[in-house]
Amino acid sequence: MDKKHFYKYITVSELDRKWGVYLGGVGCTDVSQQIEYPLTNHPVHHYFHWDTGRRLSDYQILYITKGEGIFESEASGSRSVKAGDIFVLFPDIWHRFCPDRNTGWSEYWIEFNGKLINHFREEKFLDPQNPVLTIGVNGALIDNFIRIIDLVKEDKLGLQYHASGLIFQILGQIFAIKRFDSIEKNSLENQIREAKLNIGEKMDVKISPESLATELGLGYSLFRKEFKKAVGFSPAQYHIQLRINHARNLLSTTNLPVKQIALQLGFDSNNYFSRLFKRKTNMTPAEFRLRNKK
Repeated sequence: MDKKHFYKYITVSELDRKWGVYLGGVGCTDVSQQIEYPLTNHPVHHYFHWDTGRRLSDYQILYITKGEGIFESEASGSRSVKAGDIFVLFPDIWHRFCPDRNTGWSEYWIEFNGKLINHFREEKFLDPQNPVLTIGVNGALIDNFIRIIDLVKEDKLGLQYHASGLIFQILGQIFAIKRFDSIEKNSLENQIREAKLNIGEKMDVKISPESLATELGLGYSLFRKEFKKAVGFSPAQYHIQLRINHARNLLSTTNLPVKQIALQLGFDSNNYFSRLFKRKTNMTPAEFRLRNKK
């Protein structure tokens, strides 16, 4: 999707709390330039005004993947945040945050709590005085936020048990990246990483590599050359390959008609999709599905 916006707060049962870690909510939002923030459609128990800020009863992790802004809490003071930064909200600690009106931002967030989470706070892995962590834009981490969003959308049985594992994965990824991975300072590498993220979020629509280069502040020739060097495909071919990979997954795991898969992935026609799929896999979609089921 070109613009993403989803959130849901979860009703937590007493049995969920006994598990030791539970999901309280999850969401993702693209906040455009000059848009008032916070968005007013959140429920009253989570909405806040910049002048007053708020306190929550649970933890939240917010991951900024595009744009920049500001975060402030009574424990840490005011901090600038940018794409690739995570900031943690702590129970009962006053805070406020917002994107820069000139850039907007894209955010993924989860809300969680539980007795097992207290261990991370006691051992200073989660520290109210150091709530902002710079880890860079990481596709694997974003994937886990999206997996939790998908679980919630599906209203999957055993949601809390599945989600708890992903919460621990997210925490583990954050601290592994922070401790062991060197954050690459090369701005061009970060721009290519951002481009991959943008392309991955637009599998179902046509993209313009030229426009993508412009958004990143790069000339198209340089952008295409460096992207292909880093990824192994040109931006346009990378986009196609992602769509084909997703088509393979849908053919393998669903009974959706080929025509519907083509439409879902944004192809102009079923015939074009089928020709392209065969060129990339040496099989028609129907042949791929049949072989996979065998």
